[in-house]
Amino acid sequence: MKCRNGHEQPSGSKFCIHCGVPLNGDEPPTPAASVETQPAATVLPAAVPAESPPSPVPALPPPVPVETCPTCGGDGSRLDQLRVLCSDCGWLRPLIPGYYVDCKAFQWAGDGKAMAALRSARPLSAAANAISEKVGRRWIESTFNGVRLSEKQLPRVYHQSVKAARILGMSHMPDVYVSGDLMWDCRTYGTDKDAFVVIGTALLTNFKGPELLFLFAREMGHCRAGHALWKTVIKFLIGEQGPRKGVLAGGIFNVLSPSALIEGAIEVPLLAWARQAEITADRAGMLAVGDEELARRVLLSWSLRSPFLYKQISVEAWLEQQAEADDDYTKLSELMTSSTPYITRRLKLMDEFARTTYLKQWRDLINQHAPPVTVEIRAPQPAPEVVRLKCKHCQTPMRIPRSALEGKSVVSLKCPDLKCGKTTVIRKNRPEPAAAPAAAPEPKVRNESYDD
Repeated sequence: MKCRNGHEQPSGSKFCIHCGVPLNGDEPPTPAASVETQPAATVLPAAVPAESPPSPVPALPPPVPVETCPTCGGDGSRLDQLRVLCSDCGWLRPLIPGYYVDCKAFQWAGDGKAMAALRSARPLSAAANAISEKVGRRWIESTFNGVRLSEKQLPRVYHQSVKAARILGMSHMPDVYVSGDLMWDCRTYGTDKDAFVVIGTALLTNFKGPELLFLFAREMGHCRAGHALWKTVIKFLIGEQGPRKGVLAGGIFNVLSPSALIEGAIEVPLLAWARQAEITADRAGMLAVGDEELARRVLLSWSLRSPFLYKQISVEAWLEQQAEADDDYTKLSELMTSSTPYITRRLKLMDEFARTTYLKQWRDLINQHAPPVTVEIRAPQPAPEVVRLKCKHCQTPMRIPRSALEGKSVVSLKCPDLKCGKTTVIRKNRPEPAAAPAAAPEPKVRNESYDD
């Protein structure tokens, strides 16, 4: 049986299995050859007028120019060669072209492991990103009643922070603030791409020169190692960590409460990382100054919060006391309540870092291109020699520097007592000999006085 188009069909079919036409036994089938010889239909394109206008093409927006700093060009190309810092975008000139410091040069291994553990905790990682994107820096920056350092604001202090940033190979200078609210603290907040440093006023008044360089290098090490983000998270989720805060702050029974257990699940890993991060910061400061004795002195004075007291105590006896207390309870206290490692462990790890060969290699490179760090020691100035006199009218004691008498034969002195106010005239008997000033005779006071 065939359909009208000549296709063979099985018996019992009502429609063609090839073309689908209905099968009617009374209608004669069309020969198959007629289908095969039928020419295929040709589809012609629609006629297009000869002068038809071209179809409109939507205009593309002009390319957006890459934002560059108008002062330095974004890469320092417009900056004078003598300038190392762009005042607009914060671009920093490297010590030498191509100078780069890998974070591995100073990062503590425990710090890297702790940060990896934080990033693997999805709730903490999500909270960190949310804090960074929404409120992070803007909120924290507004809470500090600080003064931003610059080339015009405390330039000598700012120079030390710029020097620390260049030594650690930072491409841009973070903002640096001085705050009286923190006093003895030095902190880094912000994000990986936009960090800022806050230093307390007590640190600026008690540490000078290379000691400040060490403190600033510690904070620049936090910036380079990516600590600013997680330090911001700690401030938002936990708050300021003092020596008595922590999971055990409310006593042992506080640990048994469900709320304390939930807080501890967040607080303990963050504090564990914060302790490791401080070791990284110490190593960054050590890399910048290259002087273990200086770094030890700053850390011990900082721990005591008194450089004056540090000069009076026995450091060896203090460290022995700390070492004797290094038992399981001390380690538990550090683990649960402190965001910084205890001083004995910090000094021990710094001593190990100071003995490494790669620190020496980096210091050799830094010394070639950065001014050496020297401690300025000023010789005590002798007290100026004075001549003691008395007002001839009221006998009020008066003192005058001997240098004010040199080269003068007559000097008029006004009585410092406001009730008197008389002027006493002194004359020299004879010229001073060329010998030492100590052998010179005392000027003789002539018994005459005049009113103003």
